[in-house]
Amino acid sequence: MNDGSRNNFDALRLIGALLVLISHQFALSGRWEPRWVGDHSFGNLGVLIFFSISGYLVTSSWLKDPNVLRFAARRTLRMGPALCVSIPVTVLVIAALGLQGFPENPRHLTNGSLWTIPYEVYCYALLLTAGVTTRRPSLVLALGIFGYFAFSGLQLGESILAYFGLYFAAGSLLRTYPFLRGPLLTLLFLITGCALVLLDQTKLGLAFIVAPLTIAIGLRSWIGLRDVSSIGDLSYGIYIYAWPVQQIEVALMGRQTPYLELLSITLAVTLLLAAASWHLVEKNALRLKPHSPPGKAQADSANVAPER
Repeated sequence: MNDGSRNNFDALRLIGALLVLISHQFALSGRWEPRWVGDHSFGNLGVLIFFSISGYLVTSSWLKDPNVLRFAARRTLRMGPALCVSIPVTVLVIAALGLQGFPENPRHLTNGSLWTIPYEVYCYALLLTAGVTTRRPSLVLALGIFGYFAFSGLQLGESILAYFGLYFAAGSLLRTYPFLRGPLLTLLFLITGCALVLLDQTKLGLAFIVAPLTIAIGLRSWIGLRDVSSIGDLSYGIYIYAWPVQQIEVALMGRQTPYLELLSITLAVTLLLAAASWHLVEKNALRLKPHSPPGKAQADSANVAPER
């Protein structure tokens, strides 16, 4: 399957981040944002990939070391430092360029990508709560999310937390119960998902497609994809820097600038910032993560993707 450090997860996270970047480049320059199924943009697909992988890897972290304080410390060190650097850096650059926000841009938010981060944290909190109170946190999390719709009568997607949580819970289940990752069940999930999409239950159907397929590919070790890990995990840096880079571009160059010209500049600047974020901030912060007790970590290390 993989050797524990040479799998495809870093590549999939990078692809997810680039999907968000490419999709937002359309919207932030006043262009129609392409859809890949129903009303789902490619940026939305990138976010669903993130939540699926996060559910898998964060659950892996909890199963290896079910300690509340160490779990919280790892999550904080993964997301907090880079975010605490990116926000003031963004504000200082905007001020240095003499911009007073983006009132003339098609979208006015300084960094509209950050709105999904609280939902990621909420998913951590739900998993932690289920882990502390039960022996089967993944199952309880998944049943709770599905039960929310069953008893409330709401349409899937009216609760953003429940919608993203669905993919997080799916990734969590796939980590906790390895038999769910078998080829026959994966195929069954994909068929079920396609059927639900055809029945106009797109949001639910995609949970049966995106999460199992993402984890199935992520656990493999394919030449090319697995080698992405050698440059570091740039996905988070891309996610938190791309939007403000794009906003600054549109403010300085104009929304009429050709899409590919805007995109090429965005990629160059954002990748540079993401690399700096990873090598100067994120990687160093991760060195401070508390380690699991040796016995427990060794006992539960089989087929576990590296946590980031």
